[in-house]
Amino acid sequence: MTSLLPFLLAVSMQQGADSVVARASQAIASLADSASLRHAGFTPLAFGPVRDLTPFQGQHWLSLPRIVAMAMSNDTVDVDSPTFLMYLPVNGTLKPLGVAYTTRISSRTASPTTFAGLPAMWHTHMFCRNVPGEGQVLSEGLEDCTDRGGRPTQNQIAMIHTWTIPNPDGPFAHDNPALPFIAVGLKPPAHPTRDDRLFAVALGETYGAKLPEAHRIDHEARTGGMVAKLDSGRAELRDLVPQLLQAEKAHNASKFGSLRSKTIAAYNALLATYRALASTPQIRNRLDVELAEVLGDEAMRMPK
Repeated sequence: MTSLLPFLLAVSMQQGADSVVARASQAIASLADSASLRHAGFTPLAFGPVRDLTPFQGQHWLSLPRIVAMAMSNDTVDVDSPTFLMYLPVNGTLKPLGVAYTTRISSRTASPTTFAGLPAMWHTHMFCRNVPGEGQVLSEGLEDCTDRGGRPTQNQIAMIHTWTIPNPDGPFAHDNPALPFIAVGLKPPAHPTRDDRLFAVALGETYGAKLPEAHRIDHEARTGGMVAKLDSGRAELRDLVPQLLQAEKAHNASKFGSLRSKTIAAYNALLATYRALASTPQIRNRLDVELAEVLGDEAMRMPK
């Protein structure tokens, strides 16, 4: 009997995860266009003039009424009422991806370690003021804020994603590296490598999904009339997508591999342009950190 316990525990945890995903799917099922989302009290997340859209998380829509209700109910998480919904804009439509649950905690409080009775890894967000070279930013919690030399707010938001579409990183993972493949029509890898993730970030640029700091640099460059090189780099990436699709459809692995290498090289050139256009060293460094995070380069995550 003892030898069965790990198996029974794994089965129980899988059933629990499946139940949460099913309830998350139900919560987002009827909200598949901007009109229904706005009618339900959701608005697209934006940072000033820049709307949220990132390669591995898509676009977040938030419900202020639900966030207020959460705060009024002692921050209890309601699995049937997520505070954020996530979508992938594809050809003018919104493809539902998953939801996010949040709870407000003190800046000095550790993040939760469970979700719906299951072990889970939450992440945190905090408004961080007076960051040298950046101003006010949305930091990844207290440690990130203080490491960047900013002044933390009193509270922070702990968040956990629940993906209602397949995610090679798992149903509760922070990121879903399959999204850019889905967006452009390519087959996502079952077990993404670092290069797969870099390739995916490059694909994101073809439909407007950028790293958060890349959005910031793009906005500043566009405002200052310096965006031509960025637009040119993205055009080169977009031109490669039909060729990638054709090679994949033809099962031409050699051609696909060559095009994939060209795509990564084109993105690295675009990344160099982003870095050159960053208005401060801190913004440039933050771009590097964000890329390291999505690629899984743990050693690069520490601020310089």
